[in-house]
Amino acid sequence: MISLIILLTWIGFEFFYQTSKKAELHSPEWLATWFGANEVRAKIYGAILLGVSLVLSIIQLGLGSGFFAFLCILMLIGSLVVLISPLRKVKLSWVMAGIGVLFLIEIL
Repeated sequence: MISLIILLTWIGFEFFYQTSKKAELHSPEWLATWFGANEVRAKIYGAILLGVSLVLSIIQLGLGSGFFAFLCILMLIGSLVVLISPLRKVKLSWVMAGIGVLFLIEIL
């Protein structure tokens, strides 16, 4: 469940990051076109994903610790996206492999 929370938080933060006017974006052309044309919709989707992530975190860990864990995950994901995304070293396959490893560790 924690790996799903991390994945949803990452995707939700990416939605907000891709619609930012100040960020240096290096996304594929089709993705940049979609985010440029649907900025309000992307922010709504990002807010929904972050909200679902928060609710799942609270369900999994309780009210206080779930909210605190969500904030820690959000700060971690936000820092990593802002620092590593401009380097263009993050590949979707690496992220999915990392989430898969986290999921396997969580199950075992």
